[in-house]
Amino acid sequence: MSTPSWAIGIDMGGTFIDVVACASDGTLRSLKHPREAGQLVQPILQAVQRMLDENGIAPTQVARIVHGSTVVTNLLLEQNDGPVAVITNTGMRDILALARQDRRDLYTAAVLPPTPERRLFPAAHRVEIAGRVDAHGDEIEPLDREQLTALAHRIAASGLRSVAVCLLFSHLRPAHEQQVRAWLLEAQPELMVSLSSEVDPKPREFERFLATAFDAYSKPMVQQYLRSLGGALAERGLPAPALMRSEGGIAPWQDAVARPIGLAMSGPCAALQGVAASLPDSDAAQVVMSIDVGGTSTDIGILETGRPLFTDTLLCGDLTLRLRCADVESLSIGGGSLASVNAGGGLRLGPRSQGAWPGPAAYGLGGTNATLTDALLLLGRLPRQLSGGVALDVALAEAAVARDVALPLGIATIDAAKAIVATAATAMAESVKMRAFQRDIHPADCLLVAAGGGGAQHVAEVAELAGVSQVRVIAHAGVVAALGLLASPPTQTVEKACSLPLNADGLAALTALRGDLHPSIECASIRWSLEILHRGQGSPVEVAWLPEDNLPALQARFAARYEALRGQMPARSDALVGLLRGVFEQAVPQPGVNAHHLRPDPTRWAGCAATGQGPQALFAATTTVWVPAGWQWAQEADGSLLLTQAEEARA
Repeated sequence: MSTPSWAIGIDMGGTFIDVVACASDGTLRSLKHPREAGQLVQPILQAVQRMLDENGIAPTQVARIVHGSTVVTNLLLEQNDGPVAVITNTGMRDILALARQDRRDLYTAAVLPPTPERRLFPAAHRVEIAGRVDAHGDEIEPLDREQLTALAHRIAASGLRSVAVCLLFSHLRPAHEQQVRAWLLEAQPELMVSLSSEVDPKPREFERFLATAFDAYSKPMVQQYLRSLGGALAERGLPAPALMRSEGGIAPWQDAVARPIGLAMSGPCAALQGVAASLPDSDAAQVVMSIDVGGTSTDIGILETGRPLFTDTLLCGDLTLRLRCADVESLSIGGGSLASVNAGGGLRLGPRSQGAWPGPAAYGLGGTNATLTDALLLLGRLPRQLSGGVALDVALAEAAVARDVALPLGIATIDAAKAIVATAATAMAESVKMRAFQRDIHPADCLLVAAGGGGAQHVAEVAELAGVSQVRVIAHAGVVAALGLLASPPTQTVEKACSLPLNADGLAALTALRGDLHPSIECASIRWSLEILHRGQGSPVEVAWLPEDNLPALQARFAARYEALRGQMPARSDALVGLLRGVFEQAVPQPGVNAHHLRPDPTRWAGCAATGQGPQALFAATTTVWVPAGWQWAQEADGSLLLTQAEEARA
């Protein structure tokens, strides 16, 4: 009998490192490993070594490693790394400072600056150069080589390591930016250069410049991290990691270093891929909403026809970036969210969080404030020891909840804990309903799927509040992102900006343009889409473009999608195509997660009855499930739990 080969998926979250290993013979193993404060590479190595040791896997048996990380997300949130240089055309230096002047809250008295330009790309480091391309992509002024050579030396002398090159209309003619990079690196080979024509090759200067500036800002840290991780894995005889990207699919780590901003939402994207891989065929045909609860946030995503939905807007804290990523909304409620009572006597949960360090009071690591995790523990909905060996102290949790919530409200501690959990469920349910209604979906027509370490704790209560009568807890909910890493194919996304009318001539031009775009990888499938808008509008609608589509079919699909998202179509439609996008997808490398690996595992729900009624807490290896009163559960043939609301409770 031949020795099986293995693939290992590693998802690094704020509290745990999740590891899933699948073998060519169909074996699947998973674990959760606690993270250590302030360390990145070492905890990953410990988690991988633990997986190898516990399952008798030799390094030579590991065929591939796929990694998803929060490193870039944390950089965008914290914004405490060094500044970058920005090179642009004469007269365009202040685009990053002027921004769009959007107001998310109309009634906020003091509006914060739209970008952190004074810290990350201050005026002193934003430099204008000679050279210009016009709105048609034609050169009207050449670049000055001597100016760029002197500029490279000046940037290096100032101690900056990375440069964002942001030139006007570079999405139409990238040659100028490419030449700037070549001359900069010829003078200073150690500089890290990001080009706007590669990071975000689309119109609208501010959005393109901002994404490129943050790509340059992320490069030094990400490059150091991935090189350290790759070197440490190589020392142990393990393969170099592939990386999950925000736009879906995996790529070699060298590609990720070239465009690190593309890693910003890799975790939520991997989780949605894991949900898609875990669903039976009967579920994949309907609209699925996933609720992924972690230590600091709750991610709510949508799948249609078994595939995650994507968007071009990334919201990360107060920052808005134009970036292709999974269409996931993050709610600032998680296990570490702080519970408090405001001056008016109202209970508040989040957005402040204890995070993984010091963590909830029950962790006993120095955290003293009441959190959602502490409330769940007091209600008996968590075991005394979490996956990965994290022990929970009931006395510490009780003291925190009593001091921070029960005493100010004048209620019993157990009632305070119930109020905290109810507040979390209400906020999650409102977000689920809003997400569904914004996309012309009724929650009652959806299947709600639990993902993440805490999703199964809240999913049934959220479903009841949102009007969803059926819930599925997938078998590997607690490590779904790591599972999704091994179910994701290598992909390449190619985008081409254009401005073509949606008519017969425009479709002919688009067909010719599509024929000129070729993948650099051998692909098993190709998906084309168009971004279409009405003349005069600023925000397009993405519409699938199938190979067999004629003009009426494409126009009808645009009208249907437009009306679903924005209401009635204008009486006179003057539609323009602004972008052609191709997603080239390979087959999932082997060994990779598939139906062979997702067979039922009797040990997953060991100690839990096959069927039952709530209220009941079910403790599994990597997740905990809460079945509230009026709900019942049943173990399915695929190893998942199906939770349904009893008819009388629904009535």
